[in-house]
Amino acid sequence: MKYEIIQPPFTLEFRAMSREAAKDYFDWFIEQIPIRIRILEQAVQSTDGYEDWQADYAPESLERLGQWFYEHVETRERTKEEKETIYSRAPEWFRHVEISDWELANQTFSLAMDIGMYVSRVFEKNLPGLKWMMIKQSKRHVDFQQPVIVGSGKRELNPVRVIVVYAYSLAKGKRGPEGLKELYDIWTSLLVE
Repeated sequence: MKYEIIQPPFTLEFRAMSREAAKDYFDWFIEQIPIRIRILEQAVQSTDGYEDWQADYAPESLERLGQWFYEHVETRERTKEEKETIYSRAPEWFRHVEISDWELANQTFSLAMDIGMYVSRVFEKNLPGLKWMMIKQSKRHVDFQQPVIVGSGKRELNPVRVIVVYAYSLAKGKRGPEGLKELYDIWTSLLVE
C-alpha cells in the first residue's frame, strides 16, 4: 500500500490550544478533507483486491472501506515512558488501573483521521443540512475545540474520534469490518432525528 501519513501542523492537545490556534486547526482540517480523501482513495486502490474502490460518497462504499481498514489496523508496543506520562496526567483513582501494553500505530491513527474525513463527506452528501462547527463550551466536553458535524437532531458527531474508537475496537477484536457501515447507519438516525 502506498500511503502518506497525515502531519497536522498543530499540537492535537485541544484543551491546551488557544482559541486562535483551535480556529486555525478547524480551518486547516476542513481544507484538508478533499486532499486526504484523495490520498485515502489512492491508498485503498493500491491494495490488491481494492483497485476498483471509489470514494464516491455512497453509504455502500463504507462496506468495502470497512473491510480494507480492518485489514490495515496496526498496533505498536507502548513504551514505559508513555505509560508513565498517562499515569502522571490521570486522576489519582486512575493510577491503579493497568494500562495496555500496546497503542495504535501512527499509520492507523492517520488512516482513522482520513476515514473520519471520508465518512463526514458521506454524511454531508447524503444528509442535507449538516454543518461543521467547533465545540467551544466547557473544557470538560469530550470534543472541546474539535471539528464536529451537527445535524437537525442537534447531536454532535466528531467523525475522527468515532473512527479512532472504532480502530481500537478492531485492534482488540471486539468489532469487525462491517462496523464502519453500522456506525454510519447509527449516526444517520442520530443526526437527523
